[in-house]
Amino acid sequence: MNGRKGISRRRFLGTGVAATSTVLLTSRAARAQTTTAETDDIRAGIIGVGGRGSGLLAAMNASPRVRVTAICDIDENHLNRAAASVEADRPELFKDFRRLLDFKELDAVVIATPCHLHKEMAVAVLDSGRHCYCEKPMAITAPDVNAVYKAAKRARGIFQIGTQLRYGAPWKTSIEAIQNGIIGKVVFIRGHRHNIGDLPHDRQWLFERDKCGDTIVEQAVHEFDIYNQIFQDMPRRIAGFGSQALRFDPPGRDILDNYVLAVDYGNKRTLDYSHSWIAVDHVPCDGRRELVYGEKGQLDVEEGKIYFKGADRPELVDMEPSGDTTQLAIDDFFRCIREHRRPMCDEESGRSATLFALLGRKALYEGRVVAMTELLAEM
Repeated sequence: MNGRKGISRRRFLGTGVAATSTVLLTSRAARAQTTTAETDDIRAGIIGVGGRGSGLLAAMNASPRVRVTAICDIDENHLNRAAASVEADRPELFKDFRRLLDFKELDAVVIATPCHLHKEMAVAVLDSGRHCYCEKPMAITAPDVNAVYKAAKRARGIFQIGTQLRYGAPWKTSIEAIQNGIIGKVVFIRGHRHNIGDLPHDRQWLFERDKCGDTIVEQAVHEFDIYNQIFQDMPRRIAGFGSQALRFDPPGRDILDNYVLAVDYGNKRTLDYSHSWIAVDHVPCDGRRELVYGEKGQLDVEEGKIYFKGADRPELVDMEPSGDTTQLAIDDFFRCIREHRRPMCDEESGRSATLFALLGRKALYEGRVVAMTELLAEM
């Protein structure tokens, strides 16, 4: 088979993905033409419209049959800029998220604040009866993760976590191919994320452990979510080493700039992962990668390529749905609200990915092998 041709849909899945992809892939122009007869507008608010929040607000504004009715941020410049970007919706503006939750014209809330605020805000949104989309991670301590998880379980509204990669190809279709046995039983994953440059220095909270949870919690949960879905499980134990070796600015920075993890999922399933903020541009082996090893071959998740044993060239997984994964995730959040169904990235996957990150952090900070049972005991 030609290396640029996707594997047959029958061999790949046999069900379901085509229809889902068609819905998820609807273009912005087509979304704008959605008929008003389909349903009433969903009235949405957002808490936090800085860097990440601005992108989420744009996705909300582009989503069909969604009206932005409320915006909250403690920074007046952020607030005014955000309001101007959705001026046609005439949103109410707030500096206190509690006041936003008192606002009646609100069905769903997106949270895009620093990580240490996620628990308090997510619990408050869910307990108010609204639907909640919360940026990752769910929280930065095990007890706080548990609090959000319990709030989501008792809530009337749905909860979606912002690990958005799994809403688009090649991540979504690669994981589905693996789950459907395309490479047989998975026994090993080799992954890394080596970042070029540095985190944005105008967001001080990203450099402080007590606000971001360290880089492993704030950033690597994206990969950990993917690994958990591939293994359909959580790690049993983790060992790791890391340091703050090369990056010390801005003042107050205390996050790791590099680390490695050895992860045991049990049942002869292991993972090797490394993460850094010290990479140099134009190095071909750096960036982000997830290589999955199975009985029948290997799958490169990031490239969507399957290498079967004995084959002379790789095959491709289905490369749809394509497009911006944040837009795909936000569109599906509102679609889940209308269709009364659970999101793909819900409180279960959010809890699992965050606990993975917290277990890895505990292993790095304490310099020993740490079992998941120890972390769960803290909850």
